[in-house]
Amino acid sequence: MKSGIHKLRGALLGASLQKRLLLLFLPLAVVPLAVLGAFSYYKSSQVVRDQVCRTILENLSQVNYSMSYFVKDIEQLSMYVYSNREIQEVLAKDPNRPLAEKHQDQKRIGDILETFLGFKGWEIAIYLLGENGDRYFSGDLLPGQYDDYNPNWGLFRKMRFADGNVVWDTHYSMKKTDDFGIVLSSGRMLKNINTNQQLGYIVIDIMESGLADKYNKARLAEGGQVFLLDRNGYIISSTPSKHKVGTKLAEPYVNAVLSGSKGFFKQGSEGGGAPSMVIYDTSESTGFKLISVVPTAVLTKESTSIRDLTFWVMAIGVLVTCWLAFVLSVTITGPLRKLKSLMYLVESGNLNVSFTSKYRDEVGQLGRSFNAMVQRIKQLIDEVYHKQLMVQQAEIKAIQAQFNPHFLYNALDSINWMARIHKLDDISRTAISLGELLRFSIRKGNPFITIREDMQQIRNYLFIQKMRYGDKFEAIIDIAPEVERLYTLKLLLQPVVENAITHGLEMKPGKGILHIQGLLEGDRVIFHVRDNGVGMPEDILERMKAGSFASSNEQKTGIGLENLIKRIQLYFGEQGWFSIESEAQSGTIITINIPAMETPGGETHV
Repeated sequence: MKSGIHKLRGALLGASLQKRLLLLFLPLAVVPLAVLGAFSYYKSSQVVRDQVCRTILENLSQVNYSMSYFVKDIEQLSMYVYSNREIQEVLAKDPNRPLAEKHQDQKRIGDILETFLGFKGWEIAIYLLGENGDRYFSGDLLPGQYDDYNPNWGLFRKMRFADGNVVWDTHYSMKKTDDFGIVLSSGRMLKNINTNQQLGYIVIDIMESGLADKYNKARLAEGGQVFLLDRNGYIISSTPSKHKVGTKLAEPYVNAVLSGSKGFFKQGSEGGGAPSMVIYDTSESTGFKLISVVPTAVLTKESTSIRDLTFWVMAIGVLVTCWLAFVLSVTITGPLRKLKSLMYLVESGNLNVSFTSKYRDEVGQLGRSFNAMVQRIKQLIDEVYHKQLMVQQAEIKAIQAQFNPHFLYNALDSINWMARIHKLDDISRTAISLGELLRFSIRKGNPFITIREDMQQIRNYLFIQKMRYGDKFEAIIDIAPEVERLYTLKLLLQPVVENAITHGLEMKPGKGILHIQGLLEGDRVIFHVRDNGVGMPEDILERMKAGSFASSNEQKTGIGLENLIKRIQLYFGEQGWFSIESEAQSGTIITINIPAMETPGGETHV
């Protein structure tokens, strides 16, 4: 007997995964158990379903009763506003009265509206729209359709026909996404109590969330959906899914609900959905219909009679299949779950994992392949990381080593003092500007500085160039105030400005113009450096766009723009853009586009 069990166990463990699944699942396909379980479930589910539906229907009736009181409260609130003498007095005033008086009226009406809303925790907004042009409201904003309303538009048309009585209007829409906002509005025309003269309108907007809170308790089971419909079948509010709010309910059961008063019935699985129970109740005062749609499977899941019935029937079958189920969970599902968890760890970035298996079946082979794959990935990542780190460090050191002006700064400081002693102010100011520029360039620390500070160095550089060229060119700096507080890479624009002067404006006959502009567009900072100099031929422009910045003049290195582009790529990657446009004898435009940074090297958005 034992030898037979061992042989069977060895045969199962050594067989392929497909054969093991067949051998283990076939004994579980017990037809008598399935037939008996289905019959028991059908009978008990009917009893449980009907009982739960009656309970939900009672809750819907209570919620509808509460909703009717809420509607009456809103109507009563509008009546309070209608009859308030201070409101009547203000709305009857001359529209051309002094602004101080209008401001005082604004405060008076605001206090009154705040008092009305203070008694209740409603999520509503009140709007008083006077015929004299006055607008008073309880919220932060006045919607445009209320500020300049059309008397013939939906709600206002109803209020005019009602002649002072309260009216209700549902907000219909073709599609809702995330912000469901106002779903129901109440209003009435305001008239002078004494003269019956029309003074304006009162509109009370009710938020969807305010209605949903009143009927959330009607959704008794998970998977259920509750709809609040108006008389025409439009969805005023719903929970938990709200993406149909404002649209007409387009379900097969909607006609039966609109034609009935209250009750429940089973809805089939038309359209590929699961069978469900539709429970509905109608408010006698408002005509609103409250519908609860609950999947039939949810209503019957609590039935324990099926479990008890099938337990005793399956007891004998469990004794036979218990050992096979144990083998299944240990030898197949256990290793698969373990391999799945290891894959999740690798997906999250942890490569220090390994799958171990004592069997040589398909799962074991898969685990060994998984281990080999993880080791190869680790090896490739290490190689790429070390190569990229070495290249990046080498390029940064090479770029920074191209500009090391310590000795020049010390010499300029001496020149400054000598010029001041001999009262040569132009030489002194030039030395000071160049000294500040060199001091700025050798400053260590974070490579990111504020745009305001970087532009100061541009101004120092332009002062030096103006001393050299005189009135040869005019420089215009136009940096938006909101841009100056952001951060940029140190000496970002200096190479571009230098090229514009030496290659564009210096060789231009007559006086030239250099325009430096900084803009904030969304979460991007955009710099434009324009000059109306000699420009460049098309062949040179295409060569520069292709990445070749070497100068044909042996005395010029041509590394300024090349180093600038390297720095942008190193610090910003794909987030930094550089473009150049030029036309011979017309000028050049260079654009630099970088992320907007509120902190040095920090988050790149504002």
